[in-house]
Amino acid sequence: MPTPRVPRQADFRKLAVFGGQIEGAVALDDLPRISAESMESGSGAEATLQLQFRIDDERYKVIEGRVQASLSLQCQRCLGPMTLPVDAQVHLAMVWSEEEIPSLPQRFEGIVVGEGLSDLYELVEEELLLAIPLAPRHPEGECALRQTVESDEVADDDERENPFAVLAKIKGSSS
Repeated sequence: MPTPRVPRQADFRKLAVFGGQIEGAVALDDLPRISAESMESGSGAEATLQLQFRIDDERYKVIEGRVQASLSLQCQRCLGPMTLPVDAQVHLAMVWSEEEIPSLPQRFEGIVVGEGLSDLYELVEEELLLAIPLAPRHPEGECALRQTVESDEVADDDERENPFAVLAKIKGSSS
């Protein structure tokens, strides 16, 4: 059974008051900043999410859950394509303004929401972007370019003359 699509907009505050939950998928092509980073736009890839909206014991309206996707990015070591599985844990507290964010407990990041509907796709995109490493790279030993460079270096080392060989000859002739 295919994963249901989630709506683009939702009233986060009402969802928190009523203990709502959103589960489903968002096409990565609907997330412009992710599409700009992706090596495969138009591939039909999607992010899945499970988000629980509630009011916690301290009366904060919170969003908790996870956003997962398999992103096609450019390896910053070999510049080739790579697939990066992303599993972003979401722990957000809703606030009315940016000024309220510093007063939140450390366990939460802040999300500014106003009256009415908020953009769920923007939330998903932001969480995925925050989970991408600054310089994504293949796991050690999996870069095709790096393996080629290392094998070329081994071949060059075998062919290259030791620069200290001349000194060894001079030292040997003076004794």
